[in-house]
Amino acid sequence: MADKSRLAQQAPFLDLRIGGLHVTVQTVPYRLLALIATVAGSVGGATWLGR
Repeated sequence: MADKSRLAQQAPFLDLRIGGLHVTVQTVPYRLLALIATVAGSVGGATWLGR
């Protein structure tokens, strides 16, 4: 039970508030970050090597 209370007190990874929009991300989305990095690397490599 101590782990659940510690998790509840942990600060969120991302807390974004813009006007009426409020987005909270509790944990780091590693799969999404890996996908974005893969796509960005592929596009960047194709652009750089395509010249």
